[in-house]
Amino acid sequence: MEAILSRTPLFYALLAMMVLATVGLLVVAPALAPLPMLGAVGGWWVCRQPLRTLTLALFAAAVTVDLVPEVPYEGDWQSPLYFPGKLLYTLPGMSLPLLDLGILGLLGLMIYRRAMRMTIDPTPFPISRPVLIALGVLVATIVWLQVWGIGINGGVGRVSKTQWHQMLVLPLMVLLFNAALRGPDDFRTVGRIIIVGCCTKAFLGAWFIVMIARPRGYYFEYATTHSDSVLYVTGLAIAIWSWAEKPIRKHFWRMVWVCSVIFMGMHYNDRRLAYVSFNLGLFACFFISPWSGVKRKAARIALLVLPLLPLYLSIGWQNPQGIFGPVGIFKSLVEGENLAKGQLDYRDIENIDVVATWQRNPILGTGWGHTFDEVIKLPDISHAFADYLYFPHNSVLSMLAFGGVLGFSGLWMWVPIGIFLAVRAYHRAHPPEHRAGGLVALSVFVAYINQSFGDMGNISWLANLLAAMALACTNQLALSTGAWPSPLTQPGPEVSEPENSTGPMGTPA
Repeated sequence: MEAILSRTPLFYALLAMMVLATVGLLVVAPALAPLPMLGAVGGWWVCRQPLRTLTLALFAAAVTVDLVPEVPYEGDWQSPLYFPGKLLYTLPGMSLPLLDLGILGLLGLMIYRRAMRMTIDPTPFPISRPVLIALGVLVATIVWLQVWGIGINGGVGRVSKTQWHQMLVLPLMVLLFNAALRGPDDFRTVGRIIIVGCCTKAFLGAWFIVMIARPRGYYFEYATTHSDSVLYVTGLAIAIWSWAEKPIRKHFWRMVWVCSVIFMGMHYNDRRLAYVSFNLGLFACFFISPWSGVKRKAARIALLVLPLLPLYLSIGWQNPQGIFGPVGIFKSLVEGENLAKGQLDYRDIENIDVVATWQRNPILGTGWGHTFDEVIKLPDISHAFADYLYFPHNSVLSMLAFGGVLGFSGLWMWVPIGIFLAVRAYHRAHPPEHRAGGLVALSVFVAYINQSFGDMGNISWLANLLAAMALACTNQLALSTGAWPSPLTQPGPEVSEPENSTGPMGTPA
C-alpha cells in the first residue's frame, strides 16, 4: 500500500475519485455518502494485514455462516448468520459470489506483494509436484469438458457453470491456503476455526428443531444443510485424533465436550451420510495408525463387544429405536425407503439413469451442459428444482456420465494424491499436532468421497472448502516431513527412517 501511495499522480487520482463519489452520493443518497471514505479506510487496513490473517478470517466466515445456496433450515427460518451467508455465497446482482471475489482478491494481493518484494508475508510453502500436476489437470479437464459439452455437443451453457464452478475454485483455494499458512504449526489454528464453525451450526440447528419446528408441529428433513455433514466429520476427527495422538487429560475432556456438541448437531441435522463418513474415517485412520496404547485399548474393547454384535443387529433390525437407532440408519442404507414395498428409491432410479448415460459414451462422456438420460422415468421435481436432470445426487457417477473415464480421471486425480500424501506424511511426522493433522486430512478426504458418492459433493461449497484446506495442509506436511521432496531443494543422500517409525497396523514403514 505504501508503494501505491508513494506514486503521487495515482494517489491524487484515487483521492479525486473518492471525493467525486462522495459528492455524488450526497446528492443522490445522502445516507450512503460515508461509503467511499469507509471503503478507502477499509481497503487501506486490508492491504496492511498479513495474508494469513485475511485468509483465515475468510475461511472462518465461510465455514461458520449459513450455506445459503443449499437452503438451510429448508428455507423456513433465517438464522442470525443467514444474511452474511447470503452476502458470502450469493451476492445479489453479482455473477460471482463474494467468496469468489475474496479468493481472487487475496491471490492478487499475494502476487502484488511478491512482485513488489514486500516483506509483510513470509515466503510461502512451495507446492509439491503431484499436487501441482493434479490441480493443473483438474483445470484443464474442466475447460475441455466445457468445450466438448457446449462447443461441440451443443449443451446448455446457462447450466454448465454450476456444474463445474466449485471444482474450478478448489485449485485457487488450495493455492491461497498454501500461501497463507505457515506450515504444520498452523494446524491448531485451523482446527479451532473448524471446531467453532461446527459448534455454532450444531447449536443453531438444535435451536431450530427444538425451539421453532417441534413446538409448531413441523417436521423437517434436515436442520442446517446436507454439506454440514463434512464439517461435522472434520470437527469430530480434530477432537478425536488430537487426543489419540496425545492422550492427556486435557485433550480427553476437550474431546468429550466437543464431540457431544457435534453429535448433537448431527442428530438434529439427521443425515445418514454423516455417520457413514464418520465411521469410515475412523476405520481408515485406525487402519493406518501404529499400535499405540490408545489403539490397543480400542482393539481390546472391540474384541470384547464383537460377540454381542449379531444379537444387537438382530434386535435392532426389527425395532430400530432408542439404543438400536444406529441399526436403523444401517438398515435404511441397505434396504432404502421403498425396497420393502417392492419399489425402487428415487436415488436408485437416478443412479440407474446416470449409469446408462455413462454407458452411451464411456470414454469421453457428454461434456458439461447436458442432462442424464431417463431410461427409467423419474418423478418430476422441477417445481422444487428446475434443473434437476443436470445435477444427479451421486456426483461420482455424474462425473463419469459427463466426463467419461478420461474426464472423471482428470477431475478426481487430486483425491487419491491427497490421500497418498496424507498417509505418507503421517508416518514421517513426529509432533502429535502434526500427526493428528495428517489423520484429520485423511478423514476429510474420506468424507469428501462419501459426500460426492451419496450427494452433490463436488458442487458443494463447504465440501470443496474443507477439501482444499485439507489438501493444502497435506502438501505442507508432506514437504516439511520429507514425505515428498520439496521442489526448492536438490535431492540429497538417502536418510534412514527413525527406529520408531511404523506403517499401517504397526508394521515398519
